Amino acid sequence: MQPGRISRLARFVRVTNATQRTVIAERARVARGLIEVVLGLHLLPKLQPGEGLLLPGATMIDTTFMGYAIDLVFINRSQRVTRLVSRLQPWRMVAGANGGRDCLELPAGALEGTGTQRGDQLEMTPL
Repeated sequence: MQPGRISRLARFVRVTNATQRTVIAERARVARGLIEVVLGLHLLPKLQPGEGLLLPGATMIDTTFMGYAIDLVFINRSQRVTRLVSRLQPWRMVAGANGGRDCLELPAGALEGTGTQRGDQLEMTPL
């Protein structure tokens, strides 16, 4: 699958870190449309282990009104990690994706044990 095109082709993807050979999300929903991207997890139940939400075009994330922390992975057009944010607490904002184009939201602590670092190559497999 060509990098940068996954969001238009699949509703759910499996996200793996090809550099570290680890799985980041077994099943990540791909947000579609402006409302889903802007509201993100505000529209969905709390993420469970192995789940994620991919937000195409999201370079700023806020956790206003959320009752739980999340992990963030910002990704550029080539699906390389540009920024990581672990355990972003409710009522916080992250702006600046260091060249990232999309954001993957994960349950807090999901990045632990994956070895994911800035510059790692991710792969997204349609489910």
